[in-house]
Amino acid sequence: MEPGLFAILGLFVGGVLNAVVDRSPPHDYVDGIVAEGARPRKIQYWEWLPLLSAYGAIRNRRVPYPNFWFRYPLVELTTAALFGLVWYQFPDPIWLTAVTLVLIAALVALAFIDFETTFLPDVLVFPVLAIGLVASFFVPDREWWQGLAGAAVGFAVFYPFAWLGDRLNRPMMGFGDVKLSAALGAILGLAPLLLGLYIGVLVGGFIAILIYIPRLLGFNRIILIPYGPYLIAGGIVSMLYFRSIADWIATQL
Repeated sequence: MEPGLFAILGLFVGGVLNAVVDRSPPHDYVDGIVAEGARPRKIQYWEWLPLLSAYGAIRNRRVPYPNFWFRYPLVELTTAALFGLVWYQFPDPIWLTAVTLVLIAALVALAFIDFETTFLPDVLVFPVLAIGLVASFFVPDREWWQGLAGAAVGFAVFYPFAWLGDRLNRPMMGFGDVKLSAALGAILGLAPLLLGLYIGVLVGGFIAILIYIPRLLGFNRIILIPYGPYLIAGGIVSMLYFRSIADWIATQL
């Protein structure tokens, strides 16, 4: 199957993911305005079509403040690009490709949900963790215990920061990030998890510096930075390119 077909599949899956993002708590919107206990309106069938979702969002005021219409095509294009890359990285066995596509779709949804709401819903994180743990026992060329070890290390690395921030009432990292890190560990295994976390921390730190610059210039507005998208970005890079990166590092030593 050509990667272009995978990319087309990703476009349509991206439309579904947009609906998931719109309907994930605490996303309770009526005409773009948050309302407690509200339910989003029914999405018209044509709004699931790739690249028409943004038009539907603008026309029907589905875009919740302070987010923007370009999230809709961005989700679809991101999913399409990642699905196309999976074709090159996981050609065999076919079940591993299918599981990888499902996990990437869930991770894309989680990244955009966290970016918009600073919230990682358990209803998505726990299935990702479960699928990652079960699949880890059957991944070729990987020890059966790698998923369990990765999940344990992923949980242990960030739990102290979440616990300390909760006790001091100064959020450093949410417990949703801790569970997400455990889920990434279950998917990746130990060594790829460490690489993914390193990339996530590196990218997140760079973005934090850019955001902090306005404060140095006298702008005192505090901006909350959700950490989940950077962890997910690092995890997906490690999922797709761990062997290539590891081989490159080995040649430099």
